[in-house]
Amino acid sequence: MDCTIDELLNYKNQAVVKRFQSEFPHFKDQAEEIFKDLLRFFWASEKHQQMKESSNSLQYDFIFIMDEVMKPIDQMWHVFLLYTKDYMDFCEKYFNQYIHHLPDIVPDLPQNEEAFAENLEKFLHYTYDTLGAEVVERWFDVSMEAQ
Repeated sequence: MDCTIDELLNYKNQAVVKRFQSEFPHFKDQAEEIFKDLLRFFWASEKHQQMKESSNSLQYDFIFIMDEVMKPIDQMWHVFLLYTKDYMDFCEKYFNQYIHHLPDIVPDLPQNEEAFAENLEKFLHYTYDTLGAEVVERWFDVSMEAQ
């Protein structure tokens, strides 16, 4: 990954945002922020993968997944995928590869509550450290500062 989070957040695609607003009118006012959160998700996911591959640290030993409470971000991703040329150009420019949407990753997730909770805790802490409290609070409606 050759881009910083700030460079990535400068990317705009009004066609995607407008389409999202028309398909999900109850999120119309939040559409711009949801698009930015999708960009944040891409960046953090790719950074996590790099750290996991280059480090033996257990802090990166978790599955980076879009949790159910992040559904608006996933819906934005689905809209972005419809703009195939824009999406492919975006992926190539910022990540030097196509970022696949993997909707069937659920079978690979930990199958018991304890393992799921451990994965989620690592995901939350990583996201907090990487993107900040405001993002975690927006994505999960929780405050990490209380922990």
